[in-house]
Amino acid sequence: MGERRINSPDIDKNEVDGPPRPVLRRTVIRTASVLPVLVTLLNGIAGFAAIHYATKAGLNGEGGIHNVMIAAWMIFAALLFDALDGRLARMTRQATDFGAQLDSLCDIISFGVAPAVLMVHAASLTRQIPDFEFIEPHASNLGKLVMVIAVIYVCCATLRLARFTVENAPDLLHHLHFTGLPSPAAAVLVASLVLLFGHIQGLHRNPQIMKLLNITVGIALPSVTFIASLLMVSRFRYVHLVNRFIVGRKSFSHIVIIIISVIVGLMFLMYALPIATLLYTASGPIGALWRKFKTRRVSVSKPS
Repeated sequence: MGERRINSPDIDKNEVDGPPRPVLRRTVIRTASVLPVLVTLLNGIAGFAAIHYATKAGLNGEGGIHNVMIAAWMIFAALLFDALDGRLARMTRQATDFGAQLDSLCDIISFGVAPAVLMVHAASLTRQIPDFEFIEPHASNLGKLVMVIAVIYVCCATLRLARFTVENAPDLLHHLHFTGLPSPAAAVLVASLVLLFGHIQGLHRNPQIMKLLNITVGIALPSVTFIASLLMVSRFRYVHLVNRFIVGRKSFSHIVIIIISVIVGLMFLMYALPIATLLYTASGPIGALWRKFKTRRVSVSKPS
């Protein structure tokens, strides 16, 4: 008794439900730009290949360092495709929301899941951790810790990509800096350390050196991965290297410096990659501290 029925012709539905809700229209995509979409998918395929080769190496050291090095190079290939797809879309004036969403999904594979899997399997090759389990009661605590770090990395990379998709804007001013460590940079950091590990392992066969190398990598690789995870979701500002130093008209001295840097980097590639990525990763917190110091110095120097 006294119950009001919504389907009664005498009652306005808006009186029961409140103000009318906006009508949601379903977006139907009938066409897509072939070349940018194809390059974006190649990014995801390279990430899938990285996962394949990383897992092919096996846990507990089965399969050797060769497969994880291939997986690391596949992450670099994904980075190349990720850099090309946006350029192609803008050059051909075919940038769309569909392409942006597809790019984020492929980035989750290549720069979120693949580096985490690579880190776990590369750490297993050091033979410093007996097993990698989540819920096995008798599993190694170190193995559990490495798995937790891998999960944290995937979550932080996913959050970082979602935040970038929401905050991103098409104008150039929004593409001079990143908020938080870009997920491709974090992925390349992990991959470059794996390449360095494999390179040094191939140069030295001394048991003492190999034992020291395995201990160092077994500790450093998960630690760096964890730090990169936190930096991805931080608010530290990172410069967009391509848009800041390559795109646009530059002086001849600037071009000469870039050419010399590229040549030297290619000559010492296995060492240059981790050094460059570590410096870039550290540039966010160091830059924030430097700006804070400058601000405090200016405020102190002002007359009261």
